[in-house]
Amino acid sequence: MNGLMLLLSLVAGFGVAVQAGINAALGKKVGTIEASLVSFAIGTLCLLLLVIFFGKGNLLAALSQPKWMLLGGLLGAYYVLAMVLAVPKIGVASVLVAVIAGQIIASTVIDHFGLFGSRQIPVDWRRLLGIALLAAALFLFYRK
Repeated sequence: MNGLMLLLSLVAGFGVAVQAGINAALGKKVGTIEASLVSFAIGTLCLLLLVIFFGKGNLLAALSQPKWMLLGGLLGAYYVLAMVLAVPKIGVASVLVAVIAGQIIASTVIDHFGLFGSRQIPVDWRRLLGIALLAAALFLFYRK
């Protein structure tokens, strides 16, 4: 099962790279914010159909949760907008290395403190070395 989850994650990463390129191309044709809206609207429609046909949860329960739990959508919109803005300027690879570095740094902090109900995993020298190597990768990818 873990192998399947790894494969799903790998394909998701592939999709993120393709999405960044597609959204940046759309942004050149229709505008940055407009392309972000189109991307989110199509994604929202797809998710709505999945909820209608396969959903087993309680969508209305989201309204009674702590408001910070609803920030994921805002962060997702920021991500899509940032991709549309940055990809044409510095390229898909540089943008995604920066995104991955940001994700690893933030997730290391989340794990270390056990934030959002996650399992607490202390920072160690291996994780710090990984962050340093990501910083080096970002430098190498972005360097002209």
